[in-house]
Amino acid sequence: MTALRRKPAAPGTASPAATASAPARPSRALEIRRGSVTSVPIVVGAVPFGLLVGAVAEQSGLSLPETMLLSALVNAGSAQMVGIGMLASGAAWPLVVLTTLVINARHVFYSASLSPYVKHLSPGWRSALAFGMTDAVYALAAKRYREDPDPRGFQHWNVMTASVAVYVAWLAATLVGWIYGKDLSRIDGLGLDFAIYATYIGLVVSCFTSVRAVAIGLLAGALSLALHQLPYQSGLFAATMAAAVVASLWEGRVRGRDLDPPS
Repeated sequence: MTALRRKPAAPGTASPAATASAPARPSRALEIRRGSVTSVPIVVGAVPFGLLVGAVAEQSGLSLPETMLLSALVNAGSAQMVGIGMLASGAAWPLVVLTTLVINARHVFYSASLSPYVKHLSPGWRSALAFGMTDAVYALAAKRYREDPDPRGFQHWNVMTASVAVYVAWLAATLVGWIYGKDLSRIDGLGLDFAIYATYIGLVVSCFTSVRAVAIGLLAGALSLALHQLPYQSGLFAATMAAAVVASLWEGRVRGRDLDPPS
């Protein structure tokens, strides 16, 4: 009996065995569910800070529309706290805007870090992701894209889901904080803001996957402590800039050494 011969696959098409062994990519619905779950600790950490921002805004004389507009447009707790204090003291609005830009200048590094993963998205998608890119959401996004950097995936739905959840919680907490500002006047003494730092620590530590990453993280932390007395939190930006330069030079040396032909 003549043995049956399997017909070869057409050029450019995957064989059935290869197709069967290829792992299934996470669907859009799965990424949305994952984003909902991973955003929970971020929301828990952001709510106390949002309550505090709303309470401080009410006590500083800002109206409810002004407070909500500030949270809706700025969407950054530390910048809002500084901005509220400057507005209450009668500072000129150009100075307030410039100060908040300096405080949030670290977001430039966020965009540079994530741009290789989102450059294929539409301008609308990139703008929406950039608007919701708080510190904690960035840590979540960086972790997700390292796990699966394939541009054909739906990781951006994961990040967007987390961003929306945190944004809604931030606005709701700001509203509650303003309405019950007098009752929450002592919230800053309860230590609830520790939840924010605990959340950041948990997200950032998971990103230390090499000796080089740990060293750069320790360098950035040490420089931040050394420069913390600089005004308007500019020490954080300076520390981030210095650590980024060191990381870039280190990475360049490692790649150059790897590319050097053996002698």
